[in-house]
Amino acid sequence: MVSFNKVRILSRKSDLAIIQAKEIGNILQKKNTNLKIEYILKSTSGDKDLNTPLSEMPTPGVFTDDLRNDLINKKCDIVVHSWKDLPLDTGNKTFIAATLERADQRDILFVKKKNILKIKKNKSISILSSAPRRIYNLESFARDYLPFEINRVDFKNIRGNIPTRFDKFINGSDDGFVVAKAALDRLLINDIKKYVPLSKLINSYIDQCYWTITPLSINPTSPGQGALACEVRTEDTFIRKIMEEINNKEDYECVKKEREILKKYGGGCHQKIGVSFFNMPFGLIKSEKGETDSGDSFYSWEINSNDALKEKVSKNEVYPYSLKDYKLFSRVELKESIHSINSLKKYCILIARNNSLPNEAKIDESNIVWTSGLNTWKSLSKRGIWVNGSSDGMGENSKSRIESLSTKPWIKLTHADAPKSKITKMIPTYKLLELPITDNINDKKHFFWMSSSAFKYVNKTFPNIIDANHYCGPGNTYEEIKKIIKDPNKLRIALSYKDWKKNLLND
Repeated sequence: MVSFNKVRILSRKSDLAIIQAKEIGNILQKKNTNLKIEYILKSTSGDKDLNTPLSEMPTPGVFTDDLRNDLINKKCDIVVHSWKDLPLDTGNKTFIAATLERADQRDILFVKKKNILKIKKNKSISILSSAPRRIYNLESFARDYLPFEINRVDFKNIRGNIPTRFDKFINGSDDGFVVAKAALDRLLINDIKKYVPLSKLINSYIDQCYWTITPLSINPTSPGQGALACEVRTEDTFIRKIMEEINNKEDYECVKKEREILKKYGGGCHQKIGVSFFNMPFGLIKSEKGETDSGDSFYSWEINSNDALKEKVSKNEVYPYSLKDYKLFSRVELKESIHSINSLKKYCILIARNNSLPNEAKIDESNIVWTSGLNTWKSLSKRGIWVNGSSDGMGENSKSRIESLSTKPWIKLTHADAPKSKITKMIPTYKLLELPITDNINDKKHFFWMSSSAFKYVNKTFPNIIDANHYCGPGNTYEEIKKIIKDPNKLRIALSYKDWKKNLLND
């Protein structure tokens, strides 16, 4: 335990900033029980100017520079920022000494329930957001992943803290509003008694909306979103030491990588650039999407430093070369499942694939709808079903992180012989029937599996393939195949069939 008496923590005056500062202070006190914390609050130039869009502000540090000056002048010991607010160059007089475990990086989109008929009629939606990066991402997202036809997406500027913005949205005429989910979570779930009425107010706003959490694979966020930056004086080795004790090194490194990429493109709030890194048990995931100042677009969704095979691979050595070849089963719908689905109320429903939900089934509005991946999400949206979010191809064991929005129990729609998984309650909606395998699969050397059922069936028919190279997505498929393929060098993870094929064949 470090021996010291008092630390002064400075933050902005907003409700969220105070909660974040106290989050740091509470952790420091747990590590050092004799520590006293003094909280100091200050308005910044960004707090005072609520009209100019952030992308048009004269300097990038409108929420941080004023606080940093007080730190340099020894009016405080630590400044707590939202890391995404920090400019790329903070000078050499201060140092970001720590970050805590990162909160949810994703954005969340709210759409007013009372505006749905208007949206459907006009085939257009107006969304409150002033961030160029969000505008760039959300236009295509709204067209493809919302459950109605959208021909036009209009964006309007909005400023202010989150309660103020939410109030403007609910009491205004616009249809949608987007916000960082981490910020919302902190306002809804905290142990500060003062903010209980505020969380109730925000929940009353949420009750008037449909919500959907945008997936990182196609909506990477601002570098550092969801992470807190603890800034100290570079010369203050004592404070740096105590901050090092609470630093989450993995999340710190992810934020550094995100900021390095933003710096490569020039940086700044005006840019249409999103980049997100996050750790999974099988590796570091990178999502990068945007448009440069010269108008060039870019996109990547990959396992960083993927260990894909480097030798030249022929298309005759891979299976399936085309998804048309991947017809191993027919599916027989279990009609009795329709009544069970129609009876579900107040559940979080994970839909494993599009045909896991029978066409005749109706999902009650009290339920949350979650999908395993984005293809299923898009298909369900075309059926007019509101989807709240997705595991984004990361598997059931990835965190949904919706506790601030729903504590409903989970249930999964899948096939009758699906292996046991993290979600123990299931409704079997179809049965798999094996089809004859006409291809000579024995000659293949590289396989991609979209389900463990497919692997087990082919392996049973062609046992020699066990010595080939196998790939699949993360989650249950990987865990089940791993029980049979013991050699870790023979079973690797790819984020998608398309990604696997591109890595092997450059196709």
